[in-house]
Amino acid sequence: MILSQALAADVPRRAIINRRLLLLGCALASIALRSSRAEQPTSSNEALGKAIGVLAREKSAAEQYAVILATVGRTDAALYVRGIQLYADAKAEFDALIAELKFDLNTGQDPARSPVFTEALQGAAEKRVAFTSFVSHDVVDKVSGARPGLPYVINAVPELGKVLRESGLSIWSVFHDAGKERRDAILSEVDQLRWQSFAELAKT
Repeated sequence: MILSQALAADVPRRAIINRRLLLLGCALASIALRSSRAEQPTSSNEALGKAIGVLAREKSAAEQYAVILATVGRTDAALYVRGIQLYADAKAEFDALIAELKFDLNTGQDPARSPVFTEALQGAAEKRVAFTSFVSHDVVDKVSGARPGLPYVINAVPELGKVLRESGLSIWSVFHDAGKERRDAILSEVDQLRWQSFAELAKT
């Protein structure tokens, strides 16, 4: 009798403990879920920043090469004209790459499955390497005395093509999962990646 009464009295106590444990578990699960959600934007921001950074560095480096061409390449008219032509070709290919990427972003088409995007990548890589290699070997290497410093660039077409492809796919992936406001911001950033014309750079 005494034992049964003690067990009966202990039932509410166990129920309270179980309820508290359940509430604690729910609270911990909620904290973990919020933490996971908080980490996702940071991860996507880092991926987007890295991808945009690659294309921005390409733009900056190519424009610096063009300024160096405009500065030290004028003494040889034939080389100068050839350099301008190579820059114009590379700019046109990168403009085409940016335009195709924007088209894929706006239409929801996966660039990984787009032959047009792949072709644009190849053209951009080939023309950029052709231009920067020309400035490095045919212009700067022939300068007597102190030579201007050139920014580091990838000189192998396959490697550059791979880097550009990864960047484009990262931008598309983040854009695909973003809301309207962030999509507009991404499109604006992509627009800023177009190279300046040689005429604009030659004025500086």
